Amino acid sequence: MGMYDQYQDWRLDVDNMNYEELLALEDRIGYVSTGLREDEIVRGLRVGKHLPFDRKHFSTETERSCSICQEEFEASEEIGKLSCGHGYHVHCIKQWLSRKNACPLCKVLCSYSPL
Repeated sequence: MGMYDQYQDWRLDVDNMNYEELLALEDRIGYVSTGLREDEIVRGLRVGKHLPFDRKHFSTETERSCSICQEEFEASEEIGKLSCGHGYHVHCIKQWLSRKNACPLCKVLCSYSPL
């Protein structure tokens, strides 16, 4: 287009970087955790027992199984529910929230401030 790009030197062409250049870039950028701390997870997670639905009531797949591990919930199994209402196996959602601070299904942020 013939226009001068004053930020051309700032742009990175990561598609054409070799392995060593990508490692150096990683060192410069650093690591940013988007996960929650254990106390934030415990404070914001509502834990309850799974109550199996009668199959005749057409419950959705997300109500019958954990979307993280894809395993069906067992009767009276502990389920962790997020503020958005989605439920998962407690151990699955705790592991997920330690890495990502959002619901795996609807992407609603789960940020719990201290009481």
